Amino acid sequence: MNPACPTRARLALSLAAAAALSLTGARADAAPHKKACADAYERAQGLRRDGRLIEARAALVVCSQPTCPAAAVADCGPWLAEVERSLPSVVVAARDAHGRERLDVRVLVDGRPLAAALDGKALPVDPGPRTFRFEPATGPAVEERVLIREGEKNRPLTVTLGAPSAGAPASPHPLAPRAAPPAEPSVPGLVWASGAVGVAGLAVFAVAGALSLSAEADLRATCAPRCTEGEVRAIRVQHAVADVGLGVGVVALGAAAWLYLTRPAAAQPPKAGATALWPFIAGSAAGVAGAF
Repeated sequence: MNPACPTRARLALSLAAAAALSLTGARADAAPHKKACADAYERAQGLRRDGRLIEARAALVVCSQPTCPAAAVADCGPWLAEVERSLPSVVVAARDAHGRERLDVRVLVDGRPLAAALDGKALPVDPGPRTFRFEPATGPAVEERVLIREGEKNRPLTVTLGAPSAGAPASPHPLAPRAAPPAEPSVPGLVWASGAVGVAGLAVFAVAGALSLSAEADLRATCAPRCTEGEVRAIRVQHAVADVGLGVGVVALGAAAWLYLTRPAAAQPPKAGATALWPFIAGSAAGVAGAF
């Protein structure tokens, strides 16, 4: 027997065992990758429905890899392109109260970090109402509520940080305080009473006058010129009542207008720095008091 045969046999067995182990390991590595593709495929659909486009994009990148099943790649590839088109982005700029640009500003969205500092690049943000928080390296932070619209790319977002410093020059022409509008004088009660009497007088004139004219027309149609003295007297009384009502109405309304126009003005508070004097008598003492 050739002594080399056992050596060749052992080598062949070793190679076969290594190949088997290699195939087993490959299958073990492939199984988790397929599961990751399937999980990303399912997760991406729910994230898209919820408007969480940043997370959906990350999941679609996983399931669109060539190593994933062909069916998953066929769906995830177009979905990824749609999400990229719909994902909004903002370009943040920050300035201090004097208009100087600040770069040392940390940006958070809904409490999650978005940028450690400003570099002028577009930052992706999920659509919807978002709370932006801008934290400068020095000075107070600023929060702003912003509605982010789907598909809106490179939207400028500028924030002003801080307030003018105490050493900032004041306005050379400070505004004077606005004077309070003059108080409207009250309307005396006699104005309302005279107005009411005037309205009532005109109402009597209208009613009595209408009745007298109607009665006079009836007499002209029936008994004129042989109407009795009593019938004629009733019409004259109605005429007189109408005339009295007219006179009372006109006088009362005129009095109301005069009282309204000549009513006393409302008392005004004394102006600062004004001088006021008034006499006083207290027991056996008398004098003049004043405010300066």
